[in-house]
Amino acid sequence: MNYPHPATDAAPPAPITILLVDDDQDCRQLIRDAMETARIDNPVFEVSSGEEALKFLRQQGQFIGAARPGLIFLDIEMPGMDGQQTLQAIRSDPRNSDIAVVMMTGVTDDEQKRIAMRHGANSYTNKPTDASAFIQTVMQSASYWLRIHQFPLGAQQCDAA
Repeated sequence: MNYPHPATDAAPPAPITILLVDDDQDCRQLIRDAMETARIDNPVFEVSSGEEALKFLRQQGQFIGAARPGLIFLDIEMPGMDGQQTLQAIRSDPRNSDIAVVMMTGVTDDEQKRIAMRHGANSYTNKPTDASAFIQTVMQSASYWLRIHQFPLGAQQCDAA
């Protein structure tokens, strides 16, 4: 008699969806390039403002039916709703409590780091000004969150090679 083996018979978990929130298209592209270099094949979506990020998370407007992200890379310095305000709005909704939010910014001010911690950021990463160093930083951060960090059962998983 054949019995099911949960480790081999279960459907593989869905990969973690990544949301990039940055008003700078070049930064978003560098993050994508870094993930490609690191062989991270997870679905990646981009928005250029805090307002769009909230619409994405709430599946409003053009984002109806959007995938729920498990990881958000969030810039601080953006026009309109900045990254700190966006983070605070994300964390004010209990449905978003399990989404990892990485502040990825050129702002190195300790007060901004403290504010991000108070608002519930999971990590605070500085964007190096050198493109190759920036790519390395993204690769290391993404690798941690997608390959090392242990998401709870039922959460989306990594689809990295």
